[in-house]
Amino acid sequence: MGGDLIKKILGFQHPHDRVVEIFKSLGYRGRLLDAPAGTGAISQKLKEAGFSVVAADINPHFFSDQGIPCKEADLNKELPFEDETFDFILCSNGIEHLEAPYHFIRECYRLLKDRGKILITTPNVLNLKSRMANLLIGFNLFTGRPSNEVDDYSGGDHIHLTDYYELRVNLHRNGFHILKATAHSYSHRAMLFAALYPIVYLATRRAFRREKNPGQKKRNEEIFHHVTSPDLIFGKKLFLLAGKDSSYRKNK
Repeated sequence: MGGDLIKKILGFQHPHDRVVEIFKSLGYRGRLLDAPAGTGAISQKLKEAGFSVVAADINPHFFSDQGIPCKEADLNKELPFEDETFDFILCSNGIEHLEAPYHFIRECYRLLKDRGKILITTPNVLNLKSRMANLLIGFNLFTGRPSNEVDDYSGGDHIHLTDYYELRVNLHRNGFHILKATAHSYSHRAMLFAALYPIVYLATRRAFRREKNPGQKKRNEEIFHHVTSPDLIFGKKLFLLAGKDSSYRKNK
């Protein structure tokens, strides 16, 4: 535990290695969809770790690994695979680029086998640095600026930055149960605001106590544990691992 904390504080672990570590911790290898796959760097690492990898991306010509199949796919639309094809799905640095993230999660539910797992990585906009930047300038980064609205859209912008709360609702209402909420390294700027943590903790606790629904109050215990954890308070990137669980599905 102490070694893992030091590794996160010092930033020793690459996010790609954290992805592989999480999937390997599940205890078995299987068929894995990497979408969006980008250049294929993570796909290659997962293949070397023993997973049977299939890639998908809106620009498959950027994918450089010739030993892994890469299909052209718009993640905002129906994906070109049969139902229950995969044991695992990875969406690394992708969901924040989508116009239809809820549709994408429903597609992931369709593609995963029973008890399959999905791992989502995305910028952690709940860390203290992002909260302070949002307070002061309205963006999650101190270097933030308005998105380009005059040039043709090239698909590279973050058009739907989402936090743990929204991702959780998306996953839990569409048939997934969050198993792990973690980070690979901590933001040094976020740690500079560590003195604000008690205020955040108490304000969050007070807000959660307003919930009257007994079922949601029970869920809020886990939510509170996640959002006040060091990984979400200081983490650069959010890693959410969720398992397919039809009992959570509300949008049938």
